[in-house]
Amino acid sequence: MIASVSGIRGILNQDVSLVELARFSSNFAGLVGSKEVLMARDTRSTGPAIARAVASAVMSRGLNVVDYGVVSTPALFRESMVRRRPGIMITASHNEPEFNGLKFVVDGMGATGEMVEASLKEARPAQESFQGGVLTKRFRASYNDDLVKRFGERSCKGVKVALDLGGGSAIFHAVSILQRLGCEVLSINGSPGVFGRKVDPMSDELVALRGIVKSKECDVGFGFDCDGDRLSVVDSKGAKRSGDFMLTLALSKMLPESGEKKVVVSQDTSVAIDELVAKHGGEVFRSKVGEANVVEMMRERGANVGGEGSSGGLIDGTFNNCRDSMLAALLIVGGLKEEGLKFYSNVRSYCQERSTVRMPRGKALSAVRALARNSKGADTTDGVKIPLSKRSWVLVRPSNTEDVVRVSAEAETQSKAEKIVCEYSEKIRGLSK
Repeated sequence: MIASVSGIRGILNQDVSLVELARFSSNFAGLVGSKEVLMARDTRSTGPAIARAVASAVMSRGLNVVDYGVVSTPALFRESMVRRRPGIMITASHNEPEFNGLKFVVDGMGATGEMVEASLKEARPAQESFQGGVLTKRFRASYNDDLVKRFGERSCKGVKVALDLGGGSAIFHAVSILQRLGCEVLSINGSPGVFGRKVDPMSDELVALRGIVKSKECDVGFGFDCDGDRLSVVDSKGAKRSGDFMLTLALSKMLPESGEKKVVVSQDTSVAIDELVAKHGGEVFRSKVGEANVVEMMRERGANVGGEGSSGGLIDGTFNNCRDSMLAALLIVGGLKEEGLKFYSNVRSYCQERSTVRMPRGKALSAVRALARNSKGADTTDGVKIPLSKRSWVLVRPSNTEDVVRVSAEAETQSKAEKIVCEYSEKIRGLSK
């Protein structure tokens, strides 16, 4: 079982049991100070069983449960923000279908590390006497209507969009929202719980989606993960673009409209973001890698905008305090409506390469510290980030969940990025001996 601020994940009855998931949920319910908990799940086959266990555990503490059934993670976060209620999302996000897990939400934000840690401890005693909670089914969240209201009915009429719904939660909102905005929509992989490709659209080639975009002359294609927070973009030529390009493109539409000047991104996000934000007179702050770290720094810096290129995630704190794939998709569709296909040329795109070096955690930590000491101008916010030129860098960081060191690099060409990753992978191996 993997447990972090990003949630709890594992294979049911192998890494984690229903009894444990119920206990974690009960503990969380005992911490939130609310009489009602919102609950939703993605489309994995283990979701219904986990939902019953979670609901029973929460109601055993006397709290009511509002069950939204299958919705996206951004939809539940939005509902938690609007209704100011804690929530439990049953999902393993972009992990493969055999995994499942829990993500705890408090007033529209991911639970803190301290709260997650407390939820994992031994069972917290309930009240000695209480009346059991009530389960209510709710079949509509405010998410769809809120997005349509923000962008406007029929505002993107004529934009032709292809979707790879990936068998996930986006099935229940993506097509309808885009149609209400006036888009012509084609979709594949629209059967809930039937996964015809890798769950994570960032790591899948999206061959079928690319083919549809090209053959049907679509303006854009979007690929979603199982719980609908990650987004991958296919351009009008049928080329899959990076998560960093997606984030930069969405922000190119959002920043001039919002007037926001502070943007928080993770250490491994493209320098193209810095160029875009500087163009609009803003400032970029960089957090540790991970959505929760980005959101935390957004709070610290008083920023409403953030994201992570590596996970295809945009965060608009005025609407949602999590990665929101649909919000990002609608910004891009809006840009295409206004500017046509030349919208794609609004931002620069650099090349990134990522790799891992396997080694025990103790050696990994020691090697990364040694690299920091030997590297001039190194940023040690998260591992070691070394600027190599104005438009190239390398980030070397030990994993928190595996016995590996992650090496990421960016450069103006793919061959340069690959060369940097190879060079620093060898350096870290040498420093571990």
